[in-house]
Amino acid sequence: MKGFNGVPMALALSLSSNAAAVYTNSTSSCCDSLAQGLPSNVYTPSTSAYSVSINARWSRTSVLEPACVIIPESAEDVSAAIKLITENQCKFSVKSGGHNANPGANSINGGVSIDLSSLNSTSLSADRSFVSLGSGVTWGEAYDAFNNSNIGFTGGICEDVGVGGVSLGGGQSLFAPKRGWAVDNILNYEIVLSSGEIVNANQTSNADLFKALKGGNTNFGIVTRVDLDAFDFEGLWGGEVYVNLTGTEATRSDVLDQISHAITNFTTNNYIDTSSAVQLMTVYLSGGRGQILNAAFGNTDGVEKPESILPFLELPNQVLNQAGPIKMADFVHQVSKFQIKGYREVTASVTFNNDYNTIRDIWDATDAVYNALAAKDKVDWMVSFIPQSQIQQTYAAKRGGNSLGLTDVPDQIVAWLTSRWTDPSLDEMMEGARQQFVDESVAVAQKYGTYYPFLYINYAASFQNPLCGYGNDSVDFLKTTAAKYDPNGVFQTLMPGGFKVGNLTCA
Repeated sequence: MKGFNGVPMALALSLSSNAAAVYTNSTSSCCDSLAQGLPSNVYTPSTSAYSVSINARWSRTSVLEPACVIIPESAEDVSAAIKLITENQCKFSVKSGGHNANPGANSINGGVSIDLSSLNSTSLSADRSFVSLGSGVTWGEAYDAFNNSNIGFTGGICEDVGVGGVSLGGGQSLFAPKRGWAVDNILNYEIVLSSGEIVNANQTSNADLFKALKGGNTNFGIVTRVDLDAFDFEGLWGGEVYVNLTGTEATRSDVLDQISHAITNFTTNNYIDTSSAVQLMTVYLSGGRGQILNAAFGNTDGVEKPESILPFLELPNQVLNQAGPIKMADFVHQVSKFQIKGYREVTASVTFNNDYNTIRDIWDATDAVYNALAAKDKVDWMVSFIPQSQIQQTYAAKRGGNSLGLTDVPDQIVAWLTSRWTDPSLDEMMEGARQQFVDESVAVAQKYGTYYPFLYINYAASFQNPLCGYGNDSVDFLKTTAAKYDPNGVFQTLMPGGFKVGNLTCA
């Protein structure tokens, strides 16, 4: 099988994004070709649409300067664009919601930026069994579209995250204990392959691609629509509790002891109450504005104050307790207030088996990283703990499996860093802090024998290796599937953003 200019496929898939530059024509000719083929959809730096598009990113660290932006309005437009991009060997990027903070993940300097924001359709099937979402829709928009329909579906919790990114990464959700990852609830992908062919991937058509897409990231094509399983849903009971870590009712250490026990016990017993879900976040605010802990929770059966949630409702030093019946869209908008656009951000994550000592020590170890920052007063430092109960992993097989490699694992916790600032001169400091967060968290987990190599790919730092965390069998499957559906390695060599299987070597 041949790749670019007759290069064997095995070599084409191993080329790095830098090596691919030898195949790339000038960006001006790429943009000229696209403008001729899709004149109503291509925007240059002199246009306001270009400026709006390149700045439509959650983090300022991911705002780059492409040579041009193409905003397709249909899968057919994406098909036409990818054919021209492949023909002219153009470097390109793809943006759904633009929520990934890693530079280059959803934009590109000097190449072609494909902005999927106009693929924003939302519809409900006639029998109310599934919703169809364009890949450029954000989860906040998706929930808004169905907020008064008494229809539920399994999706992301952050309002600005795009459907496209979650559909290729996993998808944390309030429904995870009862229905699994968001990707385990996808019935069908509409995807444009590197050839320009528009295909559907589901359990009966392109079933290998269907499985690979569920966690396989940017290795196979451009997803333009997903169909998600839907169900009757009147709303949830949930909300947030805010706790002052320096309050008068309990010391900071006592609060962290209590919350570490609470999240450990909740995760252990999540299989008993699969309708309840919890996420924790400590927030150390810049400018000496305080240190707080936020517990966000929900019961998707609408049960008020379920027993599994009570430890979080009864935390000391409370400054705000807002919990009650709430629609999913309203919940998502509420809990997203700490994740607003406009900052510079770093993210990273580490996974470990559920264990009190690991959680408690990671909090102390990563606090030390924060306290050592030369300019910590200019930084918001946020560390989250997100349960991944064992039962969450049991739903994948029902719909053809996924590529996450989590079919036989114990209860787990994800530690997730999201730290933000506004001064670009702090970028290098925060890159170092991110690396230290990972190093210290891994060291703690290894100390207690709880470290697990899985990394949620949508939280991963650019230097992390999440695909290897899926395990060798999954990596081999992803490589085989990528070679089958992208035989010329277009998404390995021309699209540098994301985590690639072609040049991947796992220990």
